[in-house]
Amino acid sequence: MIKEVTYKYDFGEGDVVFEKKQVIEISEDVVIRISKEMESGIMVDRVARTREGYYVYVEEIMMLHVDEEAIANFQIEELYGLSAVGLFTKLTSLTLGRDAS
Repeated sequence: MIKEVTYKYDFGEGDVVFEKKQVIEISEDVVIRISKEMESGIMVDRVARTREGYYVYVEEIMMLHVDEEAIANFQIEELYGLSAVGLFTKLTSLTLGRDAS
């Protein structure tokens, strides 16, 4: 399921930042998210949920760097509903964000 969640980053000493992100939940504490910012790519993150419903970033499990042009046109919906094999095929074929035909 694709959902929009709020990530909470706590950098200590009262330095807290909230960001809205679209994610695909893989399990209770693992999500896939797309970053179109400085480090363009697809991230698999370990997260925790607070009682208030925020996702707290715990650690990066994996990051796949994607060409900036491809990631600019990429939509998270391209990954939703794929099997594990379909997901890896999509990633390795480097067809992210463009028509593979």
